[in-house]
Amino acid sequence: MRPLTKISLFGVRLATCVLIVYWIALFAGTHVPAMPDAVARIPDKVMHFTGFFILAFLLCWVIPTKRHAGLKFMLVALIALSYGAFDEITQGLVRGRTTDINDFAADAAGILSAILIYATARHFYRSLFATGPVMGAAEYAAHAQTPS
Repeated sequence: MRPLTKISLFGVRLATCVLIVYWIALFAGTHVPAMPDAVARIPDKVMHFTGFFILAFLLCWVIPTKRHAGLKFMLVALIALSYGAFDEITQGLVRGRTTDINDFAADAAGILSAILIYATARHFYRSLFATGPVMGAAEYAAHAQTPS
């Protein structure tokens, strides 16, 4: 899939920069000892689902592929699920935080949902905007003169 943007910062694609900043923020947010009152009102599982949905979607956007999209999506799932497990294990080391298998389940649901939505959108994008080989002027003229 062609990059949505060719914008880069210091030679790094914008998508990669967004992923790096988001991943750092996700790590910091999941390892804060006490949650602020405004954030505590959002159910924990919703935050896990949303956080890892965004992470997986950004990974899908950043990892390039021309063929073998299935391998790309398996790689995204492996990276994101591995990080989700690491995240849950390390939360147990932070005062006031606990390791919870249900949080990991919410992470996994967010990851798989993002991959499914990205893959579906990719399929429809490619089918709507698929073009055949570009004809040069000579091929177009020959094609135009061919009787129907």
